[in-house]
Amino acid sequence: MSKKKRKNIILGIIGIALISLVIGYFYSADQTKIRGFNFGNNLQAIQEDLKKIETDFQSEITIFQEGETSLEEFLEYSDMHISKIEELILRYDDLESPYAFTSSVDLFKLSSQSQLEADKETIQWIKNNDEGAKIRSDSLFQDAFEFELAALAKFNAAKAGVEP
Repeated sequence: MSKKKRKNIILGIIGIALISLVIGYFYSADQTKIRGFNFGNNLQAIQEDLKKIETDFQSEITIFQEGETSLEEFLEYSDMHISKIEELILRYDDLESPYAFTSSVDLFKLSSQSQLEADKETIQWIKNNDEGAKIRSDSLFQDAFEFELAALAKFNAAKAGVEP
């Protein structure tokens, strides 16, 4: 085989290798974008579901306080509410979080767990007219709010590529 032919074969192999690397890189980048998009949508769905569940719970408290439902009906609803929140919290574990977003997901989950505990204390306050439970509920609600704010800050920082 002549030198020129060998040189052309080597250049062809190098060209094919480079093209393969470029295709692989762009394919990987596209897959990362798709996974990130799915992660964002799934996290948003969890947050929206939590908001709806909490809004419904607050509405149910108002209905009870206005005397439109009995304590027994409220407690029955509350049991379903607690189950929904517990199921929702498990959904955070199913998220495929990119590494940069792991701490924000942990904080969102912690916020939801604090909200759950606040709701349990609210139920105890209503059930037993226990002012201590009301105070604990308010404190836990504040914790949930602060965890939520911290989660949002970390999420936005990770989205921007900045480490807070």
